[in-house]
Amino acid sequence: MAIKEECIGGNDDDNTKKLKSDEEASFDSDSTIDPNNSISSMDEIVEDIQIGLFHYLILISCGFCFAGYSIYYQAIGFIIISACDLDINTSNKGWLSMSLVIGFALGVGVLGRMADIYGRRRILLFSVTINVISMLASAFAFNYNMLVVMASIIGCSHGGLAVSVHTYVVEFFPRRYRGIAAGSMIGFLILGSLFSSTVALLILPHPFYKRMGNIYFSSWRLYLLINIIPMLIGYCIMPCMPDSIRFALEKSERKTVGLVLDKINRINSCCQNDKNFPKQYTMPLIPISDHLDDQNKMAVKNGLQNEIGHFQLFLKPPYLQRFLLLSIGWFGFCFSDQGFTIWLPTVVSYYTSGKVCRHSHYQIHNVSQKAMHDLGFDSFHCQVGENLKKVIMDILFGNLFSIPIAIMCLLLVNRIGRKWLYWPMITFCGLCILLILLIDNELSALILGSLFTSISNNTWIPYKTWSSELFPTKVRSTAIGIFNVIGHTGSILAMITFSLLFHKNCTATLIIFSSLGLLTGLAGLFLPDTTNADID
Repeated sequence: MAIKEECIGGNDDDNTKKLKSDEEASFDSDSTIDPNNSISSMDEIVEDIQIGLFHYLILISCGFCFAGYSIYYQAIGFIIISACDLDINTSNKGWLSMSLVIGFALGVGVLGRMADIYGRRRILLFSVTINVISMLASAFAFNYNMLVVMASIIGCSHGGLAVSVHTYVVEFFPRRYRGIAAGSMIGFLILGSLFSSTVALLILPHPFYKRMGNIYFSSWRLYLLINIIPMLIGYCIMPCMPDSIRFALEKSERKTVGLVLDKINRINSCCQNDKNFPKQYTMPLIPISDHLDDQNKMAVKNGLQNEIGHFQLFLKPPYLQRFLLLSIGWFGFCFSDQGFTIWLPTVVSYYTSGKVCRHSHYQIHNVSQKAMHDLGFDSFHCQVGENLKKVIMDILFGNLFSIPIAIMCLLLVNRIGRKWLYWPMITFCGLCILLILLIDNELSALILGSLFTSISNNTWIPYKTWSSELFPTKVRSTAIGIFNVIGHTGSILAMITFSLLFHKNCTATLIIFSSLGLLTGLAGLFLPDTTNADID
């Protein structure tokens, strides 16, 4: 096709001479050179690609794969209280969630860097493959220890998804659609939670046991198997998707860029009446020369030096300030958001039991069944029937309230911008926690708790998009990986802080969580907005 010929065609000797004759031409991976010796940025190339069938397919594929994270994260809570054939008790039921979080923190740190070396698509396929295999193994786990081990492996694969899926999707979309595209990934997380809780409602309250070798095939195992379906759908589409176009441009891989553009062209032409789909954009020629070969050889020879240089970019302006502010933001957000979300049932049950926070600091003795489960020390090791159904229904309603907020965020993320959508949302979450303490009664705890959940679930829509756009292509996945490690460190510390402090001084606990949420919003005010801006 014309596009592919323009990408890989032409006389290499003439091109090499042209490059060598222009020693002052900028030779960096953020630009490409066409036969007329004009410079074209990555954004100019991507901007010329029209939105078509390809973009919808990549959203569906990545979205279903990414939904597997929220599906399994929610499934853990249901499995702990419904897997009656496993040896789950008060002392060990916290292992499952902790192994997932620790695995996730390790995964984002390692796989984030690998995504910048080997490409986003390869890491996505690797992560999803490991996830599907581990989920299947979990469904047929012989004992609880095996389930815990599989959870840590699944956590690592979720880390690969978290650092790759947003950058992979964003790098195919023009600037005017980047916010909606990345925000759609968060929308799929909400849909994944709805799917998981709906399946749980249909299956888990109706237990059954069928002997299969050394295990009993029961309702929770069937529930886990059905939860694999969305990720399998995305996994089946993913091999048809090309490598990241920005990653190929960054690496100056001319042949790969030609193949990527050709595949985008062919997929988009499937929904066109004209089979000879017209060229949508002008693809400048990417330079391939002896100079580039020498660079590649030097890169291999000085691998350690290149790795140091890769991370030194975070120490240069303006990326140093962005790195520090986003580190504060991710730590504070995950501490106040994910940490408080996990313990919110405990806070609400504290008030529904007739206690108030500012005037009494004593132990809770009449905590609801759901709150005791979230604390990790409920006295009911296995729940079935109506009791289990009530727990699932409560979570299902919480997920439903997040849908209209998600739709609003997707509509506004490009209109008012990432910065001015994120700041009021995270500030509102911090104020909700503070108002629970200040108003200090049961009704306010119920209302503010619901508002906090519906807003906090969607705050990631502008924030992850914004974070990924603040760094250049060659370190984008690495940056998101580092921020995920920092964020999940905050989540772990939040779990520990709440469990140690809340029953001794709930006033101090709520002030800490609220203050970090408000501090996160304040840090975001000093970062530039990237809405409709070029990204390197």
